[in-house]
Amino acid sequence: MKKMVALACAGLMVASVVTGCGSKKDDADKSGGEKRVLKFDSFSGGNGEEVWKDLEAAFEKKYPEVDVQMRFEKDLPAVLNKENATGTYSDLVYYNVGQKSGFTESQLNSGEVMDISDVFANAKDVDQAFADSSISKYLGDGKNYLAPIMYTPGAFFYNAELIGEGKKYALPSTWDEMFALGDQLKKEKGPALFTYPVKGYFDNTLIGMYKQLGILDKALSYDDSTWTSKEGTKILETVGKLVAKENGYLFKDTVANANAKDGFTNNQQAVIDGKALFMPNGYWVKNEMSKTTPEKGFKWGVMALPAFEKDGKRAIASFTEQAWIPKQAKNSADAKKFLEFIYSEEGAEIMLKHDIVAPVKGITDKIDKNSDLGKAFATYSEKNVETIVGASYAAYDKKALPKLDFNASLYGPIDDIATGKKDVATWKSELIKLWKELKANPVK
Repeated sequence: MKKMVALACAGLMVASVVTGCGSKKDDADKSGGEKRVLKFDSFSGGNGEEVWKDLEAAFEKKYPEVDVQMRFEKDLPAVLNKENATGTYSDLVYYNVGQKSGFTESQLNSGEVMDISDVFANAKDVDQAFADSSISKYLGDGKNYLAPIMYTPGAFFYNAELIGEGKKYALPSTWDEMFALGDQLKKEKGPALFTYPVKGYFDNTLIGMYKQLGILDKALSYDDSTWTSKEGTKILETVGKLVAKENGYLFKDTVANANAKDGFTNNQQAVIDGKALFMPNGYWVKNEMSKTTPEKGFKWGVMALPAFEKDGKRAIASFTEQAWIPKQAKNSADAKKFLEFIYSEEGAEIMLKHDIVAPVKGITDKIDKNSDLGKAFATYSEKNVETIVGASYAAYDKKALPKLDFNASLYGPIDDIATGKKDVATWKSELIKLWKELKANPVK
């Protein structure tokens, strides 16, 4: 699923301690061996296993004295919390902020994540915009804690065989055009205008809207005026109009699918099947849905957020996936080398072979401009499009707000608006209260 790398047990050419998986070396876990062990733990989720096999093989060729032992778990936080309680720690963890568990944020806020500023000082090819981003420097103290190791346009995805110049439907450039298309679809009894995999996929949509309306910094720092301002109100009203049941723009099964086990794929399939035209997503969706995507009649297209006015600003948030090193890692030195390898030209080119883009200088110049990936990244260069790199909400003190579920509080009302249980005015009042709580409890 979103923001994660999928690696299945079968066929892995890496060491694993997952039940049923074979080890690459019989003595891989024995202490006192000649090689230094690098324990890499990752959530098992969405971009495919081959890229990690290739990175591991190339890294071990470059550093033959290191044995990379990779493990992939569906419920990684549960596994790591149990191990950490016994004093056992990973050397490198691939698990993003923004997950329902809040695991990475908890580790950051409790001081359990290592300062990796030296990685970015040594990685000469890294794109500095990502190194300096608020997501990498999550705690706001000027130090790097998270390593954004890949990125994708966080935008609206659609079928480029159906929508665009000379196609059945024109590509809207403003919200007025977007809703006019929705009205056309209703009149024609055609597909729904919009769907979303799950409510959390509005993360980059909201961030993009903040940027478009000039309140990005205010929103991310929980400024009191964020939701009382006319700009904040316009954002909520636009999202509300898009999803509200009475307006008829949203694919009818969206909420039911979003809240069923793995139902998010059904909403993504609705776009593939022509039952809905647009959805917020990232480029990982191509691999994630490859088995159910027809070879003919469908190509993924990427659209920046519609402008709020004719010839106005449009935005794309660059969604990143992150890795980090536990403060108590035994082999942080090799973990840092592995991150630096990802940021090298060799590492970035390995990832690009799998349609994954690392934040490395010049790597986008090597993308085939006529490929689906090339066309997706070309969206960054379109007229009036602004890019947001690695934007993150300010850290807050989880100990002071132990019952707060940030994602549920911010995005949860979208489902309720879609089903008619809540209106935009209620969402607005809840967010005003939420922002006050967050502002009053910064991370210590």
